[in-house]
Amino acid sequence: MATKVITTVNFDKLIKAIRKKYPNVQKDLDPLIVQLKRGETPGNRLQRIASYEAYKVRVPNRDAQRGKSGGYRVIYYVRTAESVYMLEIYTKTEQEDVPDARILAAIEEVRAEAQEAQHDTSESETSSADNDPGS
Repeated sequence: MATKVITTVNFDKLIKAIRKKYPNVQKDLDPLIVQLKRGETPGNRLQRIASYEAYKVRVPNRDAQRGKSGGYRVIYYVRTAESVYMLEIYTKTEQEDVPDARILAAIEEVRAEAQEAQHDTSESETSSADNDPGS
């Protein structure tokens, strides 16, 4: 079963801003997304955020023609074996790093949304079972 790669609202906003300067950003990210869908975890695990499985990976930027060192940094969070959340993307030339607090806040937001969705799903299953005349 393929891993589901989910972008957060913040990630989508960041991509939109980056695309203005680097129009091939999505093409540059495609190989990473393929790896994530195969269940691979490329990059380096963020040790400062040890309580969660979060990684930072370098992605080359073909528009800047600088390779990985001058390319993008992508931070993603492995929620389960079936789901990976893209949290942050930035260019190394424009930003040095992302503060740990921002990464932790993004992970907490993902976890809260996932819990809420799970709660909503279990409620709808319960209410549909309550309304089932055959039960």
